[in-house]
Amino acid sequence: MKRLLIIAAVLLGTAVLHAQEIRSIDIDVYLDEEGNACIVQNWDVTVVRGTEWYIPIGNLNGSTVRGLTVEENGEQFIDEGRSWDTERTLSQKAGRCGIVDKGKDGVELCWGQGSMGDHKWKASFVVLGLVQSLQDYDAFNFMFVNPGLVAPPQHASICFRRLSGDAFSADSTRFWFFGCEGESVLREDGTIFFETDRPMPGNGKLIAMMRFEKGVFTPENVKDFKFEKMQKKAFKGSTYSTKSTPKYDFWDIVEMIIGGGFLLMIAALVLGLIYAFFQDQFLKLTGHQWKKSVFGSTKPNGWAREAPFKGDIPIAVHLLTDGSRLLLSTHHPERRIGAYFIKWISEGLVTPIKADGNRYNLKFPSELPDFADTCETNLFRRAMEAAGSNLLLEKDELKNWAEVHYKAMTNWPDSVARTGKSKFSAIVGDKTEEAANLLRFKNFLSEFTLSKEREVPEVTLWGQYLVFAQLFGIADKVSSGLAKLYPTQFAEYAGQYGLDSMTMRDVIHTCSYSTSSAYRSAFGKAAESNSSSSGSSGGFGGHSSFGGGGGFSGGGFGGGSR
Repeated sequence: MKRLLIIAAVLLGTAVLHAQEIRSIDIDVYLDEEGNACIVQNWDVTVVRGTEWYIPIGNLNGSTVRGLTVEENGEQFIDEGRSWDTERTLSQKAGRCGIVDKGKDGVELCWGQGSMGDHKWKASFVVLGLVQSLQDYDAFNFMFVNPGLVAPPQHASICFRRLSGDAFSADSTRFWFFGCEGESVLREDGTIFFETDRPMPGNGKLIAMMRFEKGVFTPENVKDFKFEKMQKKAFKGSTYSTKSTPKYDFWDIVEMIIGGGFLLMIAALVLGLIYAFFQDQFLKLTGHQWKKSVFGSTKPNGWAREAPFKGDIPIAVHLLTDGSRLLLSTHHPERRIGAYFIKWISEGLVTPIKADGNRYNLKFPSELPDFADTCETNLFRRAMEAAGSNLLLEKDELKNWAEVHYKAMTNWPDSVARTGKSKFSAIVGDKTEEAANLLRFKNFLSEFTLSKEREVPEVTLWGQYLVFAQLFGIADKVSSGLAKLYPTQFAEYAGQYGLDSMTMRDVIHTCSYSTSSAYRSAFGKAAESNSSSSGSSGGFGGHSSFGGGGGFSGGGFGGGSR
């Protein structure tokens, strides 16, 4: 009995340590002239049980699924057609794929897992009749990622392209996304792209609804109703609305202002802003700008020579955000982006390459690193996308990307704070003293150049110094101070990255400037979009709706290992 208990404990421990995981599902959808779709799914997963991976697709609504192909590491699986046998062993299914025909319930796409552990599969199949010909438009409402998968996806994206190479046009196309949190956009190259901006919950799904003017496609899947019927079902329970914005003339607006007491509200708001401004200035001048409940004091004094909580950036972001007493502070979310860029350089993940003047381009790796935090993974993935096919992030490329994907860029800093709050809450015991060390570490980085002590700070921590200096908004000051006070050590530190003291400072400045510029551009675009009358409800892109999506075709419930 004791031996059985030990074995059970080991198995349970193994299951906990090596949980089933879906890191990402990246999907490409190619639409031909008849509205048929070739769907390519890229799965990045960890499997710990089962013999096969399967995806149920039901409710086909006049469309059909065929032609499954699967490959891994460049090796194409053997296609068994529609005669897939689920009652086989792991080794018998390895390197093979097929379809289970469920009759009226649709199909199951299946392939052998081959082994436990990490896998990257590329699965392709065809959906004939995806686009439906309606009375007034051509359209579809289709589920591309199921709820109830064996593990909730940490990231998902989908890109729609025309097989002919023609671009989708804002004049003839509208699109909406449901079931998960993320952002959609009609890109400059004429493709429609959606990406989640946070991990999906267990009931999360990815549903896309698109509407096209007649003539874009010539679908054979004909339905005798108008698009309005499809739209009403999908919009029910969503944050989208079919209602148009009411229009008012000048006197209507005057009447509303007078009748509603808006002038008093505006006056109160102005007075409140003035009060908040002067209070913030007073707190900054006296230094008592921090919450005692978080840091144990409104002005923690002294020095700490290294970052608390093992240098965890999200926890630091959370403390600086929730621990501030300032009323008007924006907490400088752009600094969080720059801090990660400097972290990647200090860890050797990204390589600085000399460009024109004192600027540096950043060379990214071909594979996405394995980070502990999803927020860091998402930022790295977006930076790689901005870098383009050559994986070299050049001048203004991050800014240009951010202007197109402004929702993703402006929402990302909040995801870091949320991650930090969750991690901080999970720490057991009194955390006040260690939290205060974050501000003492800030004091150290701000003041070490003024100290009469000339003890050389530990060089192995200089990467951490520069990362947190960026987070505190003093990266240029700290890098200049280290170079001035400890020229030999700073030169040796810079030499690890093929740089000298001056060029290392240029790299720090480039990271700080380019990330701040990209965030400000995205923030400006977001403000412009929010003030525009053509919001996401109009089908021009924007944030998705977690609710809604009813009346969809395709998809189903569940999938993954079995």
